[in-house]
Amino acid sequence: MLKQRLNKAVTKVQTMDALLDMQKKLQKLGSIPNSKDIYDYAIKFFNIIVEFQDKYAIDIETFSKTTEDAEALAKHIKNSGRDEYGWVRAPRGESVTLHNLYLGNVYGIWTNTAAFFKESKDPDVQKIIQMQLRGFIQSHREPMIKYISSVLGGNKKPDNFIVKAAVKKAERQ
Repeated sequence: MLKQRLNKAVTKVQTMDALLDMQKKLQKLGSIPNSKDIYDYAIKFFNIIVEFQDKYAIDIETFSKTTEDAEALAKHIKNSGRDEYGWVRAPRGESVTLHNLYLGNVYGIWTNTAAFFKESKDPDVQKIIQMQLRGFIQSHREPMIKYISSVLGGNKKPDNFIVKAAVKKAERQ
């Protein structure tokens, strides 16, 4: 029983640390570019999400003081993360690239890779796909930053000698 509680506390600390790291990286991205640079920006954005998604999960019970915000954050991560039929089709553990990020299926434009769209010379296609990317990122990035603040601020991080020692041990493994 004690070992189970300790493992839960370690997982909570590691998840909270990873959330803080993800929040800092999302903030560091800055403004969304209004040019073809948006494709590289999107790769950075999606890699931040899948890096978290591959190692951690938002356990709603762990963040019981902010259940609604934790649920909303989990949905944003799921919607922005890996999905074999979604935007990010990179297998688990693989980085997001222009070749496994899929865009399109909007305004009659067929689905294709970000690499394909980045090289497109059609100004209308560029405008539509960049608008699609901008809208998606805007609808996820800022809310995620806000929800992370709420989840971290509303839930106490286990902070005692035993938990700290167990976290250090887990990090060495």
